[in-house]
Order: sequence, then structure tokens, then C-alpha cells
Amino acid sequence: MNRNIAIFLLLALNLFINPLFAKELLNDSLSDSLKNIKIDKPSTNTKYNYQSFEKVAIPLRISEKISTKDTEMYDNRPLVFYVSDNVKFKGKTILQRGTKFTANVSTYMSRGMNGIPATLVIENFKSHNIDSKKLKGIYIKKGLNLTPLVLPIKWMLTPFPGVGTLTNFIVGGNATINPNDEIIIYYYPNW
Repeated sequence: MNRNIAIFLLLALNLFINPLFAKELLNDSLSDSLKNIKIDKPSTNTKYNYQSFEKVAIPLRISEKISTKDTEMYDNRPLVFYVSDNVKFKGKTILQRGTKFTANVSTYMSRGMNGIPATLVIENFKSHNIDSKKLKGIYIKKGLNLTPLVLPIKWMLTPFPGVGTLTNFIVGGNATINPNDEIIIYYYPNW
């Protein structure tokens, strides 16, 4: 019993002493050297219309079929897209059909156990014919999600030892993007 009291007193003393030393650690040479650095205020874009939400949809199609089951699938993989229809803004054509766009696979997740599907996330759409800072778009493609089917079966089989774990080997579907899939990104001309 005396040993427990001694441990408690040491812990309580530790709680009071540590904040005293933490204050000394905060006053180090790094924070002193940062005080002498002058930081300029960033410039603001005064020509930008911060209230404009006017946007134009750009329909894209991928040049070749990609899938998460491909052996060359990896994060940051470059992809090529083409505009599938003429894009007009206020009666003026801003992009012709067939204009080339590039993008990257920003995230690639392979399919997993318990029915978890594969996922492809495509971002960073760019073209030489349009200002990429005015583009906003992300495309997410997921495979077949079998989790809503697998988990109830797993829960029903839990009373039988070991049988429920067999559902762990059911994997989700692959994510595939075909050339006939239309991908929409947005162009904000007033940005």
C-alpha cells in the first residue's frame, strides 16, 4: 500500500514540475532568431471578382482505358484527356472539341478484403489553351463495393467459430475509366 502512495506522489509531483521546465524549453534560440526575420505582407489580387461563381462545364473523355488492375497503375501517373464537345461561354467558343488536357492520378487505392473497392482519384487538370488556375475539378472512380453485403453475412456467421472469418477473403471490385465515360470539370472565367 505504501508503494502505491509513493508512486502516486511521484506522478503528482511530476505534473507540477514539468510545466516549469516546459517554459524554459520554449525560450530557445530558434524562437529568438525568428523574431528578427521581417515578413512582408502578401499581395492581393485586386482584379479578381471574389463574388463571381459563374462557371462553365468542360466535358472530357480519357484517351485510353485505365483500371486499378493494370500493372502500371501508380500515384501521380500522367493521363491524357480530350474535350468531348465544344465549350462556349457567353456565345463565344473557348475550347474546341478534341482539345488536349492532362491530369494525374493523385490517389490510387487497390481493392481490399471484406469487399472494399478500389479507388482512383484524378486531379490537376491542365491544358495549354486555358488558364489552369481557373480550372476546378476532381474525378473519383470507385469499383464495386461489396462491404454492405459482406458485413451482414459476417455478423450472421459470428456465432459459428471461424466461419465468419472466411468472408474476409471477399474482395471489392476494380475501378475502371473507359473512353466513353464523360468527366466534367469546371472553368471559372472571372477568377
